[in-house]
Amino acid sequence: MVPNDLLIYKTRTLLHEFLSPVIESVDRPRKRFLHQAVRGILFSGSLVVMELCRWIRDECTDRFYQDKRLLNHLVSPYGDLTEAVRHYRQSLCSVIEPDTPLIVDITDLAKPRARRMKYLGLVRDGSNGELVKGYWCIETYAYLRGKRVIPLAMEAYGIEDPAVGSENLQIERVVKAIHHDLEGKGIWVADRGFDRLELYEMWFSLKAHFVVRQKGDRAIITPQGTRLILWDFVDHLYHQETYAGRGSRVVFSRVYLPGLRGRPLYLVASWRPGQEHPLVALTTLVVETIDQAYQVLRHYHRRWACEEAAQFLKGRVGLEGFRVRRYEAIQRLVILALFAMGFLTWILLRSRDLTQRLFAWTSRFRRACPFAYYRLLDGLQEFSRLNPAAMPNLLSWPP
Repeated sequence: MVPNDLLIYKTRTLLHEFLSPVIESVDRPRKRFLHQAVRGILFSGSLVVMELCRWIRDECTDRFYQDKRLLNHLVSPYGDLTEAVRHYRQSLCSVIEPDTPLIVDITDLAKPRARRMKYLGLVRDGSNGELVKGYWCIETYAYLRGKRVIPLAMEAYGIEDPAVGSENLQIERVVKAIHHDLEGKGIWVADRGFDRLELYEMWFSLKAHFVVRQKGDRAIITPQGTRLILWDFVDHLYHQETYAGRGSRVVFSRVYLPGLRGRPLYLVASWRPGQEHPLVALTTLVVETIDQAYQVLRHYHRRWACEEAAQFLKGRVGLEGFRVRRYEAIQRLVILALFAMGFLTWILLRSRDLTQRLFAWTSRFRRACPFAYYRLLDGLQEFSRLNPAAMPNLLSWPP
């Protein structure tokens, strides 16, 4: 088998293996839609339906009807992908360990020019910090060994949607669904935006471990029973006992939250050289030694992989570049982006040979990229650009 044929065979085989549990609960039209849409996103690097259609190969050759068919799938009442996402997560349960960081965050889907789209709200554009119209998106990733990141949830929502209720309720729905699908595995890691008593109560009710960075203004109860503001207690610990080493200073202690005295938490604070304020985190993980404190900090620092993944999805998969006006279509396109990035991680997990072959096709502009997903997707797209005759075999339906 020649190298190009081998690359096509391995890609088709892995894509079928990856999507098989995902499409188990959908009918045949949705099976074909998911296969074709995920391939279209990977090869086009876009969530625009007209660009996806260029990469569809089936009995229909009329571009207009292909566009119409995909748009109908995106808005059809029968096209709900909730069960497909659930089966997707359950298929990944075997690669998730009890100590795998589950990074949860909220990102913006800015639509500054939108006027009449349903449930539009104000979001803070991450690129310039301005308030613009758009939607929010809850994203969750599992950080696996070897700096591999696999998305577990991408839930787009408008805060005005009556089905959402509130941001806390939406977060709770997503976290509980993931917790159930992964059989309680993983350690939840979140930034300061998740420093909310309602979310702590949710994680306690699920008996899930978490590491959450603190804003610092929360009241806590010390082991001696004294009620203090968190910043004051951190300052007290710093002056009482300082641990020097490994390029930073770290303090830690057991604490309690008012109203949750029966649920002990552990506070970890770290000062980096050149930083005025410490990084402070609360966790359910037991921290009684300096090594355990550093392990908590390592869990938190892996949260930055979430930022890289979000930038990759926005820059190379077109997460903000969709051109649909229907609220339901936006939600389903975001899920399709989830599956596309999930397949790239599947390649990294299942086939080192295919990974190296795709890296070999990566353009010279992407080879220095430290985040492997850029090189992997670029290699797939460069192969398709330089081998147009091979694409019918790779894109044909059925697989």
